[in-house]
Amino acid sequence: MRSVEEIFGADRSDAYINLNWAGRRETPSVLAGRLASTLSMLSDRTGMSWYRDTADRNSHDVNFELVPTGAEALAEFLNPRTDEGWMDLPPWMGFHILLRASSDRNAKTLATLSGSTASSMERRNEIHLELADDFPLGTPSEAARWFLELVRTWQPDHARLSNSAAQRVTGLTRAAYLSWTSAIAYTEPESAQEIGIAFGDGKLRAARVWTPEGIVALNRELAQAGAPRYSNRPTQQNPPTFPEDYPEELSTLDREIIVEYGVSATDE
Repeated sequence: MRSVEEIFGADRSDAYINLNWAGRRETPSVLAGRLASTLSMLSDRTGMSWYRDTADRNSHDVNFELVPTGAEALAEFLNPRTDEGWMDLPPWMGFHILLRASSDRNAKTLATLSGSTASSMERRNEIHLELADDFPLGTPSEAARWFLELVRTWQPDHARLSNSAAQRVTGLTRAAYLSWTSAIAYTEPESAQEIGIAFGDGKLRAARVWTPEGIVALNRELAQAGAPRYSNRPTQQNPPTFPEDYPEELSTLDREIIVEYGVSATDE
């Protein structure tokens, strides 16, 4: 299975998937169910487990402990939190965990998953998945499938697969290698530089050229067409819904997308 490095090449640095949504209060049990599905999906994909560092934040040491995977145990792990000094703000739940080969401090780490969620505040809800160079991203078709599984699990307003090379230029618009945007939250322009596939109450869009230059050109066109900024949405979310299956069009993406090396994703 193709890694982040194999797909993005020299511009692979800081590859990530980000999901974001407006105000949406949730209980620990609801959030734990979403998180349990995410942890299981990525563990099954990589054969690795999730750990958290329980060492004192003021120390330079680490102490990795296995994160529970069951929804009931995760609900206890996700205690509501408030910001010190800002006690009038609504509570939220957060986490920061790592996908690793073992608890050994020198073990390989394939991904970092962090979240600030379950808040009624507009900009508090976010899931961020950082991908190591050797993370098994897969071909565009494969990546789109598990990307949409994350979208279905978390029900965001928008989601994107990108990296720092593209992010430095585009800012927080939908221009990305893969994106999904809720039609409930945004009205988006279309572009011939993307492949659009309907999925639930929104649309998956895949850039036709998977290079930073391709994403920059896409971003320029979208900006000229009036693509909304991510902050331009209702402050309280109307969560999107999704079908149980995947769009049939995902199977053709590998023939339609040009990856870093200037060849189709199916070529070796």
